[in-house]
Parts: sequence; C-alpha cells; structure tokens
Amino acid sequence: MPHGRVAISQITFRDSAPEEDAAIRELEARAFGREEEADLALDLMAGPVETLSLVAVREGRLVGHLLFSRIEGPERCLALAPLAVDPDFREMYVGTELVRHGLKRAREAGWKSVFVLGEPNYYGRFGFRSELADPAVVEWQGPFLLAMELEPDALAGWSGPLVYPEPFSKV
Repeated sequence: MPHGRVAISQITFRDSAPEEDAAIRELEARAFGREEEADLALDLMAGPVETLSLVAVREGRLVGHLLFSRIEGPERCLALAPLAVDPDFREMYVGTELVRHGLKRAREAGWKSVFVLGEPNYYGRFGFRSELADPAVVEWQGPFLLAMELEPDALAGWSGPLVYPEPFSKV
C-alpha cells in the first residue's frame, strides 16, 4: 500500500499492452474480489470484438484497468466494463482519470456513444445519463443503465436492442 496520498501526476494512463494480460487479470480479480470480471476482461480482449483497453501504472505496477467493448445497437457504440482499481489506490481518483482518458480515446477513435451499467452518481459526473439509455432494450434495463453521447445527438431518435458480446453472459 502506498504511504500517504499518491498524486495522480505520479500515475501514467495509457493503452494496455498484450504482455500485460496476466497483470490485468490479477488486478481485476483483486479489485472485484472474484474471478468473473477478470475472466470477462481477458475473454473480451482475446475475442473477435473490438476493444479499447487502458491501464493506470505507477512505478511499473498496474493500479487500474478500464475496458470498452463494441456492442451492437446504435452506430459505433461501446460498453464500458469492467473498470477496476487496485484496492490500495481507491479514493485517489485513479478510476476517475481512467474514465476521462478512456472517453477521450474513444472519441478520438470515432466512437459515437458509450453504455455502462453502474452507479448514476459516479458515472453522471462524466455525462452518463439514464434517460439516454431508456430506449435500449436489454435485460438489465433500469436506472443503473446509463449512456453517454461522444458525438452530439448520437443517440437522438435511436431505440432498440443492445447486444453485448457473449462473455458478458458469464458475469
């Protein structure tokens, strides 16, 4: 565990590298206290679906991981999951900065919208809103299904099913 507060400036945010898969799996399992999210991340990254994977690194140690995966639904949309932060680095804005960096990278790569199943108070500060996800038809529809437009009006007038990659069915 780090001594005292770690300045966010001491952490590097970047795309993950294939040789980091084992460290990502270990981080995910530790962060969630179970294997399902670790398996989800690696299954998605190894599968045929497009993903965007970012890590937070401090002194050579992975302290955070964020994964976006393409989902079927609105044009060029992503699912944000999982977001994992090493328990020793929680409350240090690692997750916040991972999400900010990830959304920026997704915009730069031409993605138009992102869906997340998560805490509205946490994800709302980035611009995720449940009303943008209301037109989605998915089994976990409700107040915790949130969406964000990366491109203005990307979700305007859209409604229909969201189809997540098969590994999500195991979580």
